[in-house]
Amino acid sequence: MSSRLPGRRRRERPGSDTEGAQRDGLPGSPGPADGEPDETPPDLDARDADTAGNDGELNELEIVEAARRERLASRTIRQRIAAGGGLGSRVAVAVPGVVGLVALVVVGGPIFAVAVAVIAALALSEFYNLTAAWRPLRWAGFLAVLLAVAMTAGLGSPERGVLLGLLSGIGLVAVGGLILGRREDVTGRMAVTAFGLLYVGGPFAMLVATRALPDGAGAVANVFVGTWVFDTASFVGGKLWGRRRIAPRVSPGKTLEGLLVGVLVGTLAVAFAGLYMEWIDWWQSLIVGFVVCMAGFVGDLFESMLKRDVGAKDSGRLLRGHGGILDRFDALMFATVAAYAATVFLVY
Repeated sequence: MSSRLPGRRRRERPGSDTEGAQRDGLPGSPGPADGEPDETPPDLDARDADTAGNDGELNELEIVEAARRERLASRTIRQRIAAGGGLGSRVAVAVPGVVGLVALVVVGGPIFAVAVAVIAALALSEFYNLTAAWRPLRWAGFLAVLLAVAMTAGLGSPERGVLLGLLSGIGLVAVGGLILGRREDVTGRMAVTAFGLLYVGGPFAMLVATRALPDGAGAVANVFVGTWVFDTASFVGGKLWGRRRIAPRVSPGKTLEGLLVGVLVGTLAVAFAGLYMEWIDWWQSLIVGFVVCMAGFVGDLFESMLKRDVGAKDSGRLLRGHGGILDRFDALMFATVAAYAATVFLVY
């Protein structure tokens, strides 16, 4: 009779780091490569050989990085901006969208709320596609997000509408879990559904609440100006002067220099716009602009982390070569929440 006790087999969650990293070659796959010891430790000679190999690999990477910096230094400004492409095409895609959104902000009211609800539904669809391995309760999530936006627009107090809408959405998710015929992984399915509601539905409901402020059109304009100028300025700044990568494991293309340029230019852009707004002082606009830029940067990094975790390059294909709705609104979603809090605290 064997003395070995039966053990429980560890269950990998769907789309785990192990599967995604091994399938797509992304960083973060567990195992000896990340520093975990093997069951049978190698002998001393093997360790020495491995160390020598790692040193050689590091030296090679340093040489490659030095060559990359030398090439960047020798490029003209136009070549640096064009490298890695995208500024001209970004503008071509952004301009029609900006014009349409500005028109919606000016109109406001139910038309603005309906447009926000449509954008929120598209963004939520992309999020649930990214997390499809966890099998979210899509119908509950969509209904919850639409309910949150509708209650924010329909109730007399937009802040109360956001709160009641999100809480009602959580209730819908709970009902969705209870009526499932099969309860396997029901906790995980409800969790990812509810997170989609908070991650997507909350910010877009707050965008409607921002428009409902006494000077809502200007408050929303501050969010748009800060987010878009920060995005463009950080892109250009990173191409021109980018040297230090700020989050290499999450978004290798982002640099400290690009972040600093984006925050500086984006903050000044919001402050400049505030000079033409009677309801807010220039120093308040300066603070709001800084908050918008920093929150937008976090939102951009957060969505990049989600995509890297599931091995996706873009959140969708709706905008063809420019990804999906979530790729375009990731920064604005975080910036909206932060800007609302800063504006209410400073001005009202």
